[in-house]
Amino acid sequence: MDEMVLVVEDSDVDLLFKGYGLLRIPIEEIKELVEKRGFFVRRTRAEKDKTLRQLIPYVVIQDESGLYLMVKRLETQTESRLHGFYSLGIGGHINDTDEGNSPWLKFISGMEREVNEEVDISVYDWPRYIGAIRENTTAVNTVHLGVVFMIRTKVKGVKEIEKFTWELADIDDILKKYDKLESWSKLAFEEIEKMKI
Repeated sequence: MDEMVLVVEDSDVDLLFKGYGLLRIPIEEIKELVEKRGFFVRRTRAEKDKTLRQLIPYVVIQDESGLYLMVKRLETQTESRLHGFYSLGIGGHINDTDEGNSPWLKFISGMEREVNEEVDISVYDWPRYIGAIRENTTAVNTVHLGVVFMIRTKVKGVKEIEKFTWELADIDDILKKYDKLESWSKLAFEEIEKMKI
């Protein structure tokens, strides 16, 4: 787990985020934050250092009819603090080995890598930016910053079947499991439904 992951100082996040939750911060401002203030540290440090926020692309996927790809995190998944929770977001850490010669380009290529590693989907248009998530409701959230995107495409399943179960879920399906939905997914779901995309 001691990979090098992309982070920003929490104090820099404070300057951009006025409040907590999912905020509609312009993507240009997120890009500037990552490009000018992003750097890489060992993940073992980043997971414990509350002065840092690990940058996580969080991609919500809908099929062509608007059903959400919902996965359940199994106990074989790396992040034990999220075991058993349902998620509408696909994503993960950005590494120094991701393609690109700047932090933002590595973020973009790392997002594409994560989606391609985790799900089996058809070709899709460029992800639509939804907003960014900062919250401190759990130990996991305190050291991460989510950048939420959405894509709509043909969903064939998940590739990492040893880490996730999956289903295509409508609003009623999601609401039935709402108590076991991770907090970022709740925020993303509520925002996307409010936007009527």
